[in-house]
Amino acid sequence: MNYRRLSRTHERRHAQAGVSLVELMIAITLGLVAVGAAMSIFLANRKSLALVQGLARVQENARFAVDMISRDLREAGGVACGGSLIQENVVNSNEWWKNWSSGLKGYDGATVLPAKAVGTSSGDRVAGTDALVVWSASTASPSTITGFSGGAGTPRTVTTFNVTPNQSLGEGYVFTACDGSRVATFTLNANASTSVATKEVLTNDLAIGGFVNQLNASAWYIGVGSRSSSAKSLYRVVLGMSSGSPATSSQEIVENITAMTVSYLVGDGAGAPAAASTSYVGAASVLDWSKVIAARLSLTLTTQEKVGVTSSGASEVINHTVPMTVAIRRRLL
Repeated sequence: MNYRRLSRTHERRHAQAGVSLVELMIAITLGLVAVGAAMSIFLANRKSLALVQGLARVQENARFAVDMISRDLREAGGVACGGSLIQENVVNSNEWWKNWSSGLKGYDGATVLPAKAVGTSSGDRVAGTDALVVWSASTASPSTITGFSGGAGTPRTVTTFNVTPNQSLGEGYVFTACDGSRVATFTLNANASTSVATKEVLTNDLAIGGFVNQLNASAWYIGVGSRSSSAKSLYRVVLGMSSGSPATSSQEIVENITAMTVSYLVGDGAGAPAAASTSYVGAASVLDWSKVIAARLSLTLTTQEKVGVTSSGASEVINHTVPMTVAIRRRLL
């Protein structure tokens, strides 16, 4: 028997044989482990990216909200002529925006906000949240009074101001006119141009060289969001005009702001904190809003999606609180 030939035949058969079942199972297991590790890394990176994007969006919304509210608050009670002026308000309306002598007024969560009622519909105020109203007549571009006309009498009854440069708003907008001692509030009787006609009669003269410009009034509050992705939002009610008469409208400013708390620093009327207290107080403790010199706000923002993780491993939204303090420019020393 030729053993050498049998050995070579056995070697050829062994070389042609496939992998065993055990080897195949080991290879599959190693492959699944590699794929699982890759998927874990991918999912972890995806969650990290969602977290970073969610927090970045919260920061962007916070900056925008802070900028918008701060811009309003800094000009609270401002008048183009400056100073503490005698006010004559002849607007034929009992709306919340009419009596703006205080320049600023806050409302705690238990107090009715005249500009917007509490409710469950989109844009309604959320119960239990703070709100504030700001008035100013210094942010819109003023025009200089070059003359005026009206009926006879002492004092003269003003019905039209001649101005330069011209104004362009239409009938029904609310305006102010001021000089070094007095400011008057009225509504436009016709579309403004080089002349500004008053719907109501002003019974006091205003000196040539004074200013005419639009009155701004805004109410800030937390309201019911307009979309399912935002249960609560920061809203602003603004004063405008509709069909020739003053009118207000609600604007959704920033989504996913769930709370706003506001406290106030009361001054002595001369631009410094009151001697009795230098601490910030709630709206219910402010007796004279014309003496408030600063406001401290705290906004609570939330991520739109559940990008956080609880201690038990469940997904959750992340809340971020942004504090800010705004000084009222015209009331400081």
